[in-house]
Amino acid sequence: MTRLRLEAEASRAAIAAALLDLALFAAARAKAQREREMDAAWQALHEATTPIREKRRLWLIEMRALQDERCAYCGCRFEEGTPQRATVDHVVALSRGGPDTRDNCVAACQRCNELKRDMDAELFRRWRSWLSGETREPPARFTR
Repeated sequence: MTRLRLEAEASRAAIAAALLDLALFAAARAKAQREREMDAAWQALHEATTPIREKRRLWLIEMRALQDERCAYCGCRFEEGTPQRATVDHVVALSRGGPDTRDNCVAACQRCNELKRDMDAELFRRWRSWLSGETREPPARFTR
């Protein structure tokens, strides 16, 4: 056989081996690709549906450190197991259209959080002492 003919046969054999390899391992490669895609989809779903309690727990840890372990409204120190325990409070209440984001939240003691309900934060600060029973006289009404 001539050299050209040997090279042509070697090329055909290499091509045949490559095609055989493709045929044999195509299914395995396709399965591996599907598994990678499914893993990515599950990861995206998990990130999108991380339980809101877990998110808020992480926000609360961050806010407590930023607020020096004090309530944003009354300034009391947080104490676990008491009405002064730390809670997440939405500055603009969710029921009033406030977003459920870290920027709209502060750490507040349970007592202030329950008293505030869905009030605006500034309005609550003005009325807090009267609502909590610290003073008998309600604050003056807002004037225009």
